Amino acid sequence: MLNGNAVTDEALAPGNSNYQLSTEYRAHDVTHLIRPGANTLGVELGHGTALVTRSVTNPATGRTAPYSWWQSQFKGSGTLAAPTAAGDAAVKVSDVTDYHIGGTINIDTGDGGERLESRTITAIGTEGPDGTGISFEPPLSAAHAAGAEVTGSGNSLASTDPSAGAAVTPRMIARLETTTADGSTETIVSDRTWRAALGATTTANWYSGSDYDSRREQPGWTAPGADLGATAKRRDGSPVGWIHAGVAPPPNLTTDLVWRAGEPVKVMDRIRPVGVTQPRPGVWAFDFGQAFAGWPQLSVDGSVPAGTTIKMLPAESLAADGTVDQASIMGGGGRRGTDIFAAYTTHGDPDGERWHPRFHYFGMQWVQATGLPEDYRPTPDTITGLQLYADTPVAGHVRTSDDRINRIHRMARYSIMSNTMSTFTDCPGREKLAYPADYLQPFGSLHRNFSYAAYLRTMQRHLAEGQSKAGDNIGNVALKTPVYDWGYLGRFGDEINWGNGIVLVPWFPHETYGDTQTMGRYYPHMQAFLQYIRTRKTGTGADAHIVDAALADWIAAEPTSGRITGTWGYHQVADRMARMAALLGRDTDAREYRDLAAAIKEAFNTAFYNSALGRYTSQGNAGTTGATQAAQALALDEGLVPEGERERVLDALVELIHGFQPFGGGPHLSGGTIGLAPTVRALTAAGRDDVLWAVLQEDTQPSYGFFMAPTTANPGGLTTIPEHWGIDASKNHMILLQIEEWFHSGLAGIRQAPGSIGHRHLVIDPRAVGDLTQAEGSYQTPYGKAATEWTLNKGTFRLTVEIPPNTTAEVRVPTGDRTVHATPEGAQFQGTDGDRAVYRVPSGTYVFTARNVRPVS
Repeated sequence: MLNGNAVTDEALAPGNSNYQLSTEYRAHDVTHLIRPGANTLGVELGHGTALVTRSVTNPATGRTAPYSWWQSQFKGSGTLAAPTAAGDAAVKVSDVTDYHIGGTINIDTGDGGERLESRTITAIGTEGPDGTGISFEPPLSAAHAAGAEVTGSGNSLASTDPSAGAAVTPRMIARLETTTADGSTETIVSDRTWRAALGATTTANWYSGSDYDSRREQPGWTAPGADLGATAKRRDGSPVGWIHAGVAPPPNLTTDLVWRAGEPVKVMDRIRPVGVTQPRPGVWAFDFGQAFAGWPQLSVDGSVPAGTTIKMLPAESLAADGTVDQASIMGGGGRRGTDIFAAYTTHGDPDGERWHPRFHYFGMQWVQATGLPEDYRPTPDTITGLQLYADTPVAGHVRTSDDRINRIHRMARYSIMSNTMSTFTDCPGREKLAYPADYLQPFGSLHRNFSYAAYLRTMQRHLAEGQSKAGDNIGNVALKTPVYDWGYLGRFGDEINWGNGIVLVPWFPHETYGDTQTMGRYYPHMQAFLQYIRTRKTGTGADAHIVDAALADWIAAEPTSGRITGTWGYHQVADRMARMAALLGRDTDAREYRDLAAAIKEAFNTAFYNSALGRYTSQGNAGTTGATQAAQALALDEGLVPEGERERVLDALVELIHGFQPFGGGPHLSGGTIGLAPTVRALTAAGRDDVLWAVLQEDTQPSYGFFMAPTTANPGGLTTIPEHWGIDASKNHMILLQIEEWFHSGLAGIRQAPGSIGHRHLVIDPRAVGDLTQAEGSYQTPYGKAATEWTLNKGTFRLTVEIPPNTTAEVRVPTGDRTVHATPEGAQFQGTDGDRAVYRVPSGTYVFTARNVRPVS
C-alpha cells in the first residue's frame, strides 16, 4: 500500500519458489500514488510456502490441529561458543546440526542485525568451544562476542534434499525510485529506518488458513503521515509496538532475485452463492454452485458486535446432514492435521466489516460459516467467492449443441483455472504442488483454453532448480518442483514421466508458440536428464533400452506395465531432444539422439508388441496379459507401431475400450495420467469419433457421466474434474480432463498441421458425431484467431472458417453423398480423402456447404 492505496492488483505475490535458489521480484509504476510532502509505503508480510508448520496454533479460534501436506524444515540455529576476531574463517558454535556445505551461516543475527555477517559454508566440524566448528569463506570483517546468535540456511545444492522446504521467516527488500520534474532522482531502500510491528493476522498457514483479529488493526497505518511511533494504538487501545526494522540475512547467499516471466495471480472473478442453508443451529452453508480456487470474502453489517469470531470452512463436498465435508481437501487421515478454515474477529464497526484472507487460498464449492450472532441471518451477500488464478491470456473456447459436452468442458476449464496459480498445481486443496506430469500430459487440453507462452518459462526455472546437481543421481529431476518435502528417491521421486518435464516444457512452447529461446537456455539441463536416464534407469542386455517407470499410468482404471510407460517416455525424451538439438544447430547431438530414439523404438516393439495378437502386451510375443488401452494408445500416438500394423493396433484399442466394463455398462476409457491423452489423440487421428462420443454417453464408472451424477456429497454432481475415476481424493484436478482436447481439435476441428510449428499451418477438420447439430470454437494462435462454426440441419452441413493472417490451412469438409460442392472464393480444392473434401486456404473467412451429411455414430 502506498498512501493507503494498493500498488498492484496482484495476489499471493511473490510467487512460490525454492527460496534457497531464487525469489521473484516485482516492479510497479507508482507515479499516480505519490503525493507532495509525506508519503507512507506499507507492506504486509505472510508466510506462504516459505514457512509452513503445524506447530503454530490458535486456541482462541479453535485452530488446534492445523492441516498441512508438508512442513518446513528448520535449519541450523544456536550461538557462538567462543568469540571470533576479524579475519577468522571458522567459528565455534553451540550446535552444528542442520547446516549445509555450500549453504550460508549467518553470524550475529541479534540486535536487529547490526553486526550481521553471512558467509558460505565450506566445512562442518564438531560443536562446542573445543570443537572444530564451521568453516566458511570469505573471512569475517569484524569481531563477534561469544553468545552471539547464529543461524543457517537450507541446502543450496539440489541432490536428494527437499531444499525448497527450508524454513524462511518473513523478510523483504523494497526500493522506491522517484524522479522529479527537474530530472533529479531519489532512491529509498528498505533499511533500519523502516518501522515494523505485528499486525492483525495472528496466524497464516499455506494449507490450514489464517486468523485475523481486526481489533489489532491500526486504522490508517499506510496513510500519509501515519503515526508509526510509540504512541500508535490499535483499535482495541493497545499499543501497536512499532520498532525499527531489523536487517535479515537472505534466505541463502545463493538466492537470486529473478523477474517472473509468467503472469501473476489475480482475483479473476467474483462468485455469488446460489444458495444458503442452515443445516444446524449456528451453522450456515454457502453453496457457490461451482468449485474454484480462491478466497472467501466475508461481509457483515454493523449489528455484529466487536469480538465476534466468524469461522469460514471451505469444502468440495457436503456431509449427509448438510454441513461441509472437508475430506477431499486434506490428506493423511488426520496425521497431517485437521483444521482448514479462515477466521475473522470483528471490531464492531457500525458501518459493517469486510475481510478476506491474503496469504493463502482454498479450493472450495461450499463455505460453512459459524460464530455469527444467534439472531443474525446471513444472505448470499455475506460470503462472496473471489476466484484466483494466474492471469494467463485466454486462448480458446468451444461450445456445442450438447449440454453434456458443454458441462464437461466447463468442469475442465474450472479445473484448469483452479490449478494455474503462481505455479501449476495438482489440486487447490490437499497438496497444492507442481507435479510436471499433471500439467504436461494434459497440455493439449490446457493450451487450448489459455496461453502459456510466458508461464512455461517460469515452470522451466523451477524444474531446473529441482534438478539434482550432486550425488549419484545427477541430472534427475524431482517428482515435483519446487520440491518442499520429498521427490528425488524411491517410487515417488525417481520417475521418468514426471522428471521429463525438463525436456517437454521447452519442447511444448516451441511446438505450440514457436519459441526456441527456452530450449537454448536450458539445453545442458535437458542433456543432463537424458544422460541420467541412459546411465541410471535403463536395464542391461535385452533391456538396454527399456525403462521401468515406478508410477506407470498413475491413477488409471486399469494397470499398465511401468516398463511400457517408462520406455514410451524414454523414446519421447530422446526424440524431442533430437529435434531440439537439430533446431539449435547441434548436429552431432541430433544424430546421436535420433539413433537412440530409433533403438528405443525397436526395443519397445521387441519387448511389448505381440504380432500374433496385433496388440501390445506386458510381455510382447511371450505373453498375452497387460494389453491395456494405454499400451495401445501410447504406441499409436508416439508413432512406435511397426509399419503396416497401425490398423490392427487401433482395432485392438477400440475393442479394449468397448470391452472395459469394471462396473457394467460401457464403453469406458481406462487411461490415467500417462495413457488418457494418447488414447484421445489416437482415436481422433483415426477418425474414431464415434468411440469418443459413445464413451461420453456412459454414466457408469469410470466415466465423465459418473462424475456428473448427483450424490449426497455433491447433490448436483461434480463441477470440476476429480483426481481419480472413483472420485476419491481431490475433486479438482487436471489429469483426467484430457477429453477436452477432442472438444477443440475434433468437434470444433481446429488443430495444428503435422510438422507445423507455432500454428503456422492449420488443419480444420470438424467432426459431426452423434446427435450434435452445432459446434463452434476458436483458438488464439501466435498469428491471430482461428475460428470455426458449423451446423447440421436436415443433412445440410454448413461450416464457417476464419484463418488468421500469415497462415494457411487445410480444410476438410464432410462430403455426405460424396459429391464435391462449390469451392468458396480463395479456396483451392485438393481432392477427396474418404468422406472428406479437402481444400487449401490462405488467411481469411470462408463458408463451406455440403448436402446429405450424416453424423458419425
